[in-house]
Amino acid sequence: MMRLVLGAAGLLGSFLFLTGPAGAWSNEVFEDYLQAGRWSESADDNASGESLPLSLVEAIVRRYCEKPTDADALDGMGIFALTVGAANWGIAEADGLPSDPNKRRWRSTTGADAGKHLMSYAIGGVGISHGDVEDLYTFLLELAGRNALPEPQRAGLRKLAREVKYRGHALDTAVVYDEVRAAGVCKSPKFDTDLNGESFTHRPQSANASYCAARYNNAIGPDDWRLFRTTVRQALRTKDDQAWLLRFWLEKYWKVSLAKVRSGQGYIEEVMVNSRIRNSSPAVAGNAIAPAGVSPEDRIAHELKAYGDWKRATLKRRRGTMLRPVVLYRHLAGKLRETGVACP
Repeated sequence: MMRLVLGAAGLLGSFLFLTGPAGAWSNEVFEDYLQAGRWSESADDNASGESLPLSLVEAIVRRYCEKPTDADALDGMGIFALTVGAANWGIAEADGLPSDPNKRRWRSTTGADAGKHLMSYAIGGVGISHGDVEDLYTFLLELAGRNALPEPQRAGLRKLAREVKYRGHALDTAVVYDEVRAAGVCKSPKFDTDLNGESFTHRPQSANASYCAARYNNAIGPDDWRLFRTTVRQALRTKDDQAWLLRFWLEKYWKVSLAKVRSGQGYIEEVMVNSRIRNSSPAVAGNAIAPAGVSPEDRIAHELKAYGDWKRATLKRRRGTMLRPVVLYRHLAGKLRETGVACP
């Protein structure tokens, strides 16, 4: 099977962004992922309703069940967990599936200001995981290192990453997305085109007074927001950078949870929930891992309790989405076991 291996690398604190086979997955799954996310070389941040085909999820689950230690299989499960359990994507061709824990009949809940898109950059964060803070810092420095970008744009990205002091985060290795956005949305002039003269076709930009007051940063302005949108949209229109962002999430969140969750019955189900919690807070995810010997149901209950103890309102809002890949995996694994496939 072909493997997609791209050569980007970066360093974030003690987190080493791996390249080579440790950051690879099957090319077939990646292409299907792009298609389901409505990606193209001319796409903009205006998609909605993204859904994975049920046939793709079935293939991902079957591969994992047949080869539960295979790198491609595990990465496929990570993509499934990210899209359906974190990014609010739905499932196409959902007839015959069990009841949706999100109570939406497995429909997508993505939209202009809800859910994560492959082309996200105009609200919430960057890419499917809505990269922000430390993740966004790493990505902007990666873009700033591209010789293909004009030097003024590279310098502008280095300024956002290394020179601006953000009010909303104490770390120097952080870029607060909403402060960059507020610099353009809450100030004048407003730019409708990028630095190359191409129109932005994402949702109209607006913000209320409380958002603008909370996110105000006098070190950045509309020109910075225009530069940000220009360079990030350009990057998101390439397969290489879509792969970079996906692999970054898999390495930093998914694979860490794979290593830390205890083996045994219900392992991969707990990993799918723990990786979502880790995306919110690595510290909470570390405390959420279930003790050895508990049932699959108790594993998930332990994870959700820890998340709710941290932020109860967040758990209430996300609980149904987080459980979607768990319910769907159990359903598909059960069907495979009936045919003699020994799913873990």
